[in-house]
Amino acid sequence: MADFNDFLQDIKSGITTLAETSFNDFKDQAIAAGYEFINKSEDDLKLWTAQLATGEMSTEDFEWLVKSKKDLAELIILKQKGLAKANLDKFTTGLFDMIISSGVRAFVV
Repeated sequence: MADFNDFLQDIKSGITTLAETSFNDFKDQAIAAGYEFINKSEDDLKLWTAQLATGEMSTEDFEWLVKSKKDLAELIILKQKGLAKANLDKFTTGLFDMIISSGVRAFVV
């Protein structure tokens, strides 16, 4: 089973890559928004990945719970100056896909 801190580091690395490849002009704002989202979601992610690792939670439930954080992610991203609505959708989709795939890769036994 993976370590939660390794999972977080994988996500943060992915946020940086996503921001650099998708938001050249706004990459710093996108990285800051992604990190803030992870920081505010850390307790939930820790609980959910532990349940995912033990089989108490299915991959589908994990995916649904991560995506249920969309409003929080959008609020954080919108407060970052310069990110348009189209970029918001693109970034949240990429962020959630990355969290879900990293969690499943790291914690599904």
